[in-house]
Amino acid sequence: MSRYAVVNNGAKQIKKRKILRRLLSALVAVVIFAIIILAWVYWKSMTPTILDVAQTRIKSETTRAISEAVNIAMTDACTYSDFVTIEKNANDEISLIYADSVKVNALARQMAIASQNKINSIASFDVNIPLGTLSGVPLLSEKGPKVNIVVSPVGTVNCTFSSTFQTAGINQTLHRIYINVESVVDLIIPTAHTQVTTLTPILLCESVIIGKVPDTFLQGGFVLGS
Repeated sequence: MSRYAVVNNGAKQIKKRKILRRLLSALVAVVIFAIIILAWVYWKSMTPTILDVAQTRIKSETTRAISEAVNIAMTDACTYSDFVTIEKNANDEISLIYADSVKVNALARQMAIASQNKINSIASFDVNIPLGTLSGVPLLSEKGPKVNIVVSPVGTVNCTFSSTFQTAGINQTLHRIYINVESVVDLIIPTAHTQVTTLTPILLCESVIIGKVPDTFLQGGFVLGS
């Protein structure tokens, strides 16, 4: 009497397919994970280049905004005598140089507010960098498709005054007064953020002082007083 073994080839094929699907799914997951890791590492390596380009752009935008703000705040022409008073003694020698602190501080506040408003009006902007430049390879610089990065600036402004004395001739001294507009802008990109500080000196007024200026003022600038 013959015996026959019945083999279910269909069940084996189904089992093999399930194993192959699991292996394929695992392989796809590993590949995707590896791509994500490589993309993250590459992006992190690109961050310094992106920040450099963005900093150059924001410095340009900030300087332009401050210049416009200065024009708004200084609607009237400023003269040296508007801010500085020079007193002389009985021998017609300079004894005191001082600035009107009320006017100086008022103008400083106007400058700060106008500059702050202008900088706040700088909306998020795009930085387009060729992929070759981001690669860091000199031969590929400025080549390839451009990567678009959105940069979000957020800034604060502070205004201070300074002055300089410079010899302009015999018993003549050139006195210049500056408004120093300092802006600190936070640059935010998807993987990092940094602060960009821009110091913009604005010449407010100047005058040639006739007579010997005491060394105290030559060394320390003018005194905020009245």
